[in-house]
Amino acid sequence: PTLSTMIEKEDNHFLEANIKGLMMTLLGQWNKEMDQGRDNTEFADIRPSDMRVFGQIRGKPTRLADLHRALGCSRQAAQQAVDRLVAHGVLRVHLANGSKRDKVVSVTGKGQKLRALAARQIREIEDKCMTAIGAVGTERLRQYLAELVKDTDHLSP
Repeated sequence: PTLSTMIEKEDNHFLEANIKGLMMTLLGQWNKEMDQGRDNTEFADIRPSDMRVFGQIRGKPTRLADLHRALGCSRQAAQQAVDRLVAHGVLRVHLANGSKRDKVVSVTGKGQKLRALAARQIREIEDKCMTAIGAVGTERLRQYLAELVKDTDHLSP
């Protein structure tokens, strides 16, 4: 069979309204809002891509090796983002206990201020969700997403 360059109607509809695409659209919009929300703060010059790294840490000390795997990027790219965040004073890097090689990334006091800003911004996003789909719908969405995350945890490296 030859691969057709024509997209079937059903595929076209699916590609326009698939869950992954919808989530990517929402995440893109929300990330843009959060990036703009930092514009007039001491965190304005942090790159949006570096904020994704910061967000992945979620305030917990994280091994650099785990960070790059979770982000799906090279170790070098993760290290460069971490280095920039260290230069901004929101992260620090230290050796893991008992290791001479494994690096651990953790949030500084200034980083905690950035986390507080992000928490306020995320609450605003969730308030918008509640306006759009109601409190019950928002909680159901959270539960469904948590189930999907839990179900895919076994797929993580």
